Amino acid sequence: MTRNSPTNANDINGVDLLLILFVTVSWGLNYPIMKFVVTSYPPLTFRACTFTIGFALLGAVAWYQGKSLRVPVGERWLAFQLGVPNMVFWHVGLIYGVTLLNSGRVAIVGYTMPVWALLASVVMFGNQLTTRGVLGVICSLSATFLLARDEMSTFAGQPVGLLCTLFAAIAWGIGNAMLKNSNISISSLSLTFWMLLLAAVCFTGLALVIEFERWQWPTLLQFLGILYAGVITLAMSYVAWFRVARKLTPVTSGLSLMMVPMVGLLSGHVLLSEAVGTADVLALVLILAAIAIVLFPSRLMQARL
Repeated sequence: MTRNSPTNANDINGVDLLLILFVTVSWGLNYPIMKFVVTSYPPLTFRACTFTIGFALLGAVAWYQGKSLRVPVGERWLAFQLGVPNMVFWHVGLIYGVTLLNSGRVAIVGYTMPVWALLASVVMFGNQLTTRGVLGVICSLSATFLLARDEMSTFAGQPVGLLCTLFAAIAWGIGNAMLKNSNISISSLSLTFWMLLLAAVCFTGLALVIEFERWQWPTLLQFLGILYAGVITLAMSYVAWFRVARKLTPVTSGLSLMMVPMVGLLSGHVLLSEAVGTADVLALVLILAAIAIVLFPSRLMQARL
């Protein structure tokens, strides 16, 4: 894959900032909504439904606007490679994580992604690992360890849920680094459509194999949750996210998402009455510190160039 040239800070405009705000709020609210649905509805089936709604909606939008979704033959394998970690692996780990854990904790661990994006950039694309990067990794792992210890100390603890969520975050970090360092020419709309279609096929297959006997019609509230996840979280937010992510470096793209775990933790407390303990607060502080350590210095350096 060919590496894109660095993006100038001036390339980020007012529309991009609004898109960042939209993504932050919609993805933060997604955690308690997702937790509410999968508590009583098969999780893989839930995801299969949301992905189907997402790609169908984007396909309809592209058709209405007369935009082509065609991927050049030489870029199809690359689009598939980008879709696997960014969409399939991320959401497999995430859905099982939120099934087992407090939704706020899933949001906290999930958004260690910028740190894994940094490491993936170092390992896969030869970027330099700085002292700040090492400190960011230490903070992220400390937050995960803190939550894992708290999970194992309780009778109903679910450390497996943390492992699933950590797997998801690492996959998304790798996918984010791949996305920035790829030279794919298709639009964000087209890329999102094919990623959602790939995920819909994968999750439908998994749901048929694993959850066939558990299938059921969703209730009204479950259906509204599925609709929110399919239309807002997947279709609209991913188009916005890929537009922003492709304009930023793999690490600085995570700066736009710093508030998502806070929105997730607070909305889980407000909407689902989830307890927020000392371990959650400390873990959130560590994750925000990790992202800040990794992101803010590089952004300031770019601004001086």
